[in-house]
Amino acid sequence: MSGDDKQRRYEEIMRKIAGRQPFNARTARTRADQNQNPSDRALDLLNAYDSFSGLTQVTYPRILCHGPKALRAKAWSAVVVWHRQKGYHGYRQLTLFGVWAHTIKEALYVSIGQRQLAYRAPIFDAGVYRVAIENGFRLYYEDAGGPPGAGDQVLYQAPFDKKARLAQRRTLSDMLAAWQSQASAP
Repeated sequence: MSGDDKQRRYEEIMRKIAGRQPFNARTARTRADQNQNPSDRALDLLNAYDSFSGLTQVTYPRILCHGPKALRAKAWSAVVVWHRQKGYHGYRQLTLFGVWAHTIKEALYVSIGQRQLAYRAPIFDAGVYRVAIENGFRLYYEDAGGPPGAGDQVLYQAPFDKKARLAQRRTLSDMLAAWQSQASAP
């Protein structure tokens, strides 16, 4: 084999390496798509997780905000952030702020709202709490993060419509901006 043939062969191999997909990429993507339920797809179409992720990147004067976290159960999916008042006794009440895709009378709805959760653990250890609350709220508040119900604050609720998803995405964006503005106020 001449030097030119070796160089062409080398370039061909390098092109093939550069053009190939990462190992197991196709099967992982296929499995993820198959595992998505209609509520998960609705939240994906609303770009919910990315929309909420910016909320926790800000330092607020009165609250400590954590998340976002994607939650799911058989009949609903959600993306939530959780926050509490600053100070030693702020742990007593936690607020979930999120968007839920859930079924109401066999129709898929999108709800944006807030839920108040009371502290449920028998004791409070500030050091352990501070570390654990950054990763989740279930341990101390004994709540799965389900959709808002009676007694919770529902800010928006409408049937999910794939064709109207851009309008619903805009509504979500506006509500997040309003929440952030209110939380940033001194």
